[in-house]
Amino acid sequence: MNRPFILAKLKSFLSTLGCITALGFLGGNSFGQETVPPLDLSGEKLSGGSAAPVPFEGLPPAEERQKADRAYHPYIFADLLLLRPHRQSFDFALSSNTPTGTGVNGEMQNLDYSFRAGLKAGLGLELPDKWQIELSILNFHTETQRNVTAPDGGALYATTTNLSFDEISSAQANANLNFNVMDLDFGRWVELDPSFSFRFTGGARFAWIDQQFTALYNGGPMNAQNSSVNMPIRFSGAGVTAGAEGVWNFMGKIGLYGRGKGGLISGRFSSYLTETANDGATTVLNVHDRYDGIIPTMDVGVGLCYRGEIATVRIGYDLFNYFDMVDSLQFPGPQIGNPVRRTSNISLDGVTMELGFRF
Repeated sequence: MNRPFILAKLKSFLSTLGCITALGFLGGNSFGQETVPPLDLSGEKLSGGSAAPVPFEGLPPAEERQKADRAYHPYIFADLLLLRPHRQSFDFALSSNTPTGTGVNGEMQNLDYSFRAGLKAGLGLELPDKWQIELSILNFHTETQRNVTAPDGGALYATTTNLSFDEISSAQANANLNFNVMDLDFGRWVELDPSFSFRFTGGARFAWIDQQFTALYNGGPMNAQNSSVNMPIRFSGAGVTAGAEGVWNFMGKIGLYGRGKGGLISGRFSSYLTETANDGATTVLNVHDRYDGIIPTMDVGVGLCYRGEIATVRIGYDLFNYFDMVDSLQFPGPQIGNPVRRTSNISLDGVTMELGFRF
């Protein structure tokens, strides 16, 4: 077979292959390819094809989002408080290392409260416009007791007696505090940016605060026998409050919070002063003092918090201060018409742990 014959056959084969390729491009999918129907976002089958994919549903429709924004959201919370009260004018004796008649070299003997658990619980309702109505109740009770005796070679003096004696050989004092406060607050959260928000509040506060302070004395030159001085104070009142609270989420839903609230409470004080001697057989004083007063209050709290869509957890430090809450009578001198007052604030501070749920 000669060379011209081979070149002629090769040229004929390439010409035929080119024609076949051109027909394939012109015929589209005529060479065994399946026709792909156009995409339909409705999810229904088109003629000659299969079901189209379902549209993306990651975000709720606008109507659903608006409905959620218009919803009412109730919420509840409970705080476990580990608090320690503080007050002045809590002395009941003076201990001296030197005997009577040689001066006084010693220190005052005071009662002190220790840490005790309390409870605060509340519920609220978040309105569609993000305003909140909240009711909370704080209940705290504590008590304390202490005994002292005259030091060897020294003397012990009573500091609460009236118009009677002062030197004794032993003293015992006890006290208790019932602290009940109810707040009705109106507030609204404002988000300044995704990591910081604050709430301003205003409302009413109702308070019922009872204090008991009793001292019992024995011995001394006048041979006191269970001579007691009783100084209870009862207060009930209502007033207004205003405050603010801020939360900074520095790591996702974990953040720091700070809150403060001030108030003025107008109410009625009932102060009693009773002193008896000879194991209660002799009444030295029995005086009742009633008066109206206005008490400034201050609440401060800081701590760490977690705020989720449903649950809220907080742990921090709280301080509650009620100014001039202690105000009791005393007649230390020989003149009955010249009483003095034992006055002090009442403060409670300690650790607070809160758990809340939003529905």
